[in-house]
Amino acid sequence: MAQPETDAADSALDALDQLGKAGFRSCIVPQVIYEYWVVATRPREQNGLDHRLSHVNRDLERLQQAFLFLRDERAVFEHWHDLVSQHEVRGKNAHDARLVAAMRRHEITHLLTNNDRDFKRFPGITIHTPRKAI
Repeated sequence: MAQPETDAADSALDALDQLGKAGFRSCIVPQVIYEYWVVATRPREQNGLDHRLSHVNRDLERLQQAFLFLRDERAVFEHWHDLVSQHEVRGKNAHDARLVAAMRRHEITHLLTNNDRDFKRFPGITIHTPRKAI
């Protein structure tokens, strides 16, 4: 975990535990890994974690072991393009649309996120936050 000493990390782990007990299977798509890499390797003065690459690579291995890893497929692009066009997505929010596109491609209907506001525009997904996982 990138920042295990934070309250956010505790909340996220508790939420994953609650969702697992409720019968949900946790998975991860490459978009999450790409975004983690950006934040984890970015310098602190640019709002990053400034971790060493060896540390980040170990984290990526752990993520792929801890979660069902669903790879990108060609159809993700079509889902993404439909979403950004339909919902008039602009700027950085296109990254969120990319995550939702992967979810649609893999028929994932639930998302655990700290950024629930960023995903409310997309129908067909149930959003969980660490504070309200179930």
